[in-house]
Amino acid sequence: MKLGMALYHDAELYKIITCRKCQHAVVDTEQTAKACHKVFQELDFTGRRRLGLSGAKPKHHDIFTVAVAGCPNACSQPQIKDFGLLGQAVPAAAEGCSGCGLCTATCPDQCILLTEKGPQIDASRCLNCGQCAACCATGAVTVSKAGYKVMRGGKLGRRPRLAEEVASLTDEQEALGWLRQTLELLLAEGLPGERLGTLLNRLK
Repeated sequence: MKLGMALYHDAELYKIITCRKCQHAVVDTEQTAKACHKVFQELDFTGRRRLGLSGAKPKHHDIFTVAVAGCPNACSQPQIKDFGLLGQAVPAAAEGCSGCGLCTATCPDQCILLTEKGPQIDASRCLNCGQCAACCATGAVTVSKAGYKVMRGGKLGRRPRLAEEVASLTDEQEALGWLRQTLELLLAEGLPGERLGTLLNRLK
């Protein structure tokens, strides 16, 4: 799968990956990726991180990776990146249902039951992809809130680790705050060549 955008340069010790633009995106991934890039630049992340390498050539795992996904399909794989942002759109039932059943047919996780009173959404099963609201022609299903799930510490390799969720349904500014806090933690506490996930395990 071809991803939409990768913001980094060979000289930098970070990269930012987004999903390709598609109809399922519920957030502006490119705008957020550019804002993430600005955070790295403001912190002089590459310059400060290189100091810990003591002149050694950076290895693949020395590159801090951010993934910005437009929806829960997570095409950019934020669950296995150092820092991940996942777009979410929480659906809500409203009045005006025509009974067409398109929302139930569209929902990938079978979270919607169509009743005489209209759609009923099972929040315990819903992944907040927003597809039901996008397909509803009458406005009987709407998006009550949209934002980002924030995850950090994911990695593959010899000791794989899924990223842990630290916040849900944040706006872009709050998500950027989590990124800044995470980078400052790594710069202050990380050992030379240490991945964020390893650092988080060590600090527990």
